Amino acid sequence: MPQRKKTNKKDEQPVLDRSISYRTLAVAVEATGAPASLDEGTRSVEVVGATENPVPVWDWERWEMVPEVLLMDGCELPGTGQVPLLENHYRFSTSDVLGSYRGMKIEGGKLIGRAHFSEVEESQKPYQKVREGHLTDFSIGYRIHEATYIPAGEKQTVNGRTYQGPVKIATRWTPKELSITPIGADEEAKVRAAAAPGHINAKQEEEMDKKVREYLESRGLKKDASEEEAYRFLEKLEMRKEEPPAQPAGGGDDAAKAEAARLEGARAEQSRIIEIRSMCEQAGCPEEVDAFIKGNKPVEEARKAMFDKVTGKAQAATGDMGVRAPITHGKDEKEKFRAAAEDSLILRSGILRPGKTIEKPADGARDLMGFSLRELAREHLRLSRLPIHGNVLEMVGRALTTSDFPILLANVANKSLFEGWETEEETWQIWCGEGSVSDFKTHTSARASETDDLDEIREEDEYKHGSMTEGKEEYKVATYGKLFKLSRQTIINDDLNALVNIPFKHGEAAARKIGDIAYAVLTANSAMGDGVALFHSNHKNLGTSGVVSETTMAEGELLMGTQKDLNDKRRLNISPAFFIAPRALKGAAEVFFGSNQFAGDNKSATRTNPYAGTKYTRVYEARLDDDSATAWYLAARKGKTVTVFFLNGQKAPYLETKQGWNVDGVEYKVRIDAGAKAMDWKGLLKNAGA
Repeated sequence: MPQRKKTNKKDEQPVLDRSISYRTLAVAVEATGAPASLDEGTRSVEVVGATENPVPVWDWERWEMVPEVLLMDGCELPGTGQVPLLENHYRFSTSDVLGSYRGMKIEGGKLIGRAHFSEVEESQKPYQKVREGHLTDFSIGYRIHEATYIPAGEKQTVNGRTYQGPVKIATRWTPKELSITPIGADEEAKVRAAAAPGHINAKQEEEMDKKVREYLESRGLKKDASEEEAYRFLEKLEMRKEEPPAQPAGGGDDAAKAEAARLEGARAEQSRIIEIRSMCEQAGCPEEVDAFIKGNKPVEEARKAMFDKVTGKAQAATGDMGVRAPITHGKDEKEKFRAAAEDSLILRSGILRPGKTIEKPADGARDLMGFSLRELAREHLRLSRLPIHGNVLEMVGRALTTSDFPILLANVANKSLFEGWETEEETWQIWCGEGSVSDFKTHTSARASETDDLDEIREEDEYKHGSMTEGKEEYKVATYGKLFKLSRQTIINDDLNALVNIPFKHGEAAARKIGDIAYAVLTANSAMGDGVALFHSNHKNLGTSGVVSETTMAEGELLMGTQKDLNDKRRLNISPAFFIAPRALKGAAEVFFGSNQFAGDNKSATRTNPYAGTKYTRVYEARLDDDSATAWYLAARKGKTVTVFFLNGQKAPYLETKQGWNVDGVEYKVRIDAGAKAMDWKGLLKNAGA
């Protein structure tokens, strides 16, 4: 509903939190006018804060007035047992607090409690007016956590009761404050107390915008109607959601077109007024509203002026150092919508792997599952108070130029990317170590030999310095990535494949790339720091070719266990921990490791198999089949063999986004920075097989 223009200025006006709604009720009074429940001793009066009667309130999600029912069994009373008592919803200073609303309870379908007035000076005048019976009305502020909206023409049962739409049923809500107000408790007064957009100051005289007035007169408002009657007419019009009045007799098509043009112009003007008013109020310049509206200034001009005002104020206040905007806790409606939309798209896409789900989808997520991508774009524009008219291409393009909608899409793409990354089954993590580097330069890791054995020190003997030998291995990371796009046409066509499945597949591809890098260390057999290939007779880590058997396994364990340090003095006694082989060998290898005993020439079990069971962690990798279907490997514990390095420890793909230049839409870049290197050859052994 449009705001009334201000004709006299006050120093301060409360900015209403859009996540909090308001409704007004009156206290009972004696014949003398004094409150019937007044307790002079405690300076308190009993107040019915809320009932289950439907009350028209402003719905920020739908940008219209809707009847709202607060279910008392959904009321969650604050843990403190009280909420602040304010004046006219002013809540920006401790001096605004007149007292507290305490002893709240649900009784007979009502929220009842006592309003206690403090003895401080600010509370004296309001309390005195309550005592004398001049002030009888209170307005409760509450936050809705869960609600069900029933559209017009539909019926729905909520908590055992059937409701006829349009109506919003609050099934979970919390009282946040109680305010004493001068506004009457009749139905119309309740509507005006119900959080209409922007500022509310009941002390102001107000007048309706001329073009909005013309629009109402075209819908049947009398030309001599007062301002109050005009606003009541508008509120009823919003509630009824009537169709435009029938064409006057003889008007024909021309009359219909003229009527449609007039209505469209009124709607556009209403949208302009609302957006300008919102920008000025958020920028802290409400005094500029009338100048922009009366001067017929476009929204873009007002936006630029407010930006200049804000940046100028920041520089003046801090000497060009800038300032931080005040922080308001909690999510606004756009943030709630974005969270719900993200979860709805993930749920709708079906990309979550079996057994995984979103434990607690954001409020409204399941309701949005029926929305197409372009409907989500339109809803985002509506919540952002931006125009939603024009053809679909323009509307979607407008949504993509805002800051929030591309973030919504990027968050969904990012979640899909990570889902693909986590879903792809990789085996390198089983036996490889992990490390981190800070840049793309070549890094060096030193390998020190064992120290000399300690000498026996006899009487008068001198201590001697030992010697150590160092080797080194060099390694670095590289960047791997791809681009993909999300065009306006994709959104219009509701192509979830582009938004969800393509990032998902890029996540799988990123996971596969790390596996490629890790196993390439084994198959490429590159030179180590000493200039000799990883697997080489000089390194004593090549076994006699043969299938997995008692003989070849015993040789492998012996070669690894008898490796010496760099000084060629100390045996390192390394034990294999992993058996790594191509999938082609899985059948034969599992038979060998699964046999507890060996069979002799007479085919009867004669000897225990020392390699049976879980002595080795067995890894079968298809990438090895591409290199050799017979070769197999032994590896020592993690940290002794191959290490996979990531840039700055980022062990997952990274998604970047930017406004499309070559395409009308958004472009995404998936990248991951990684590398792998064998850090020592002594904990690795290769057998070419047979």
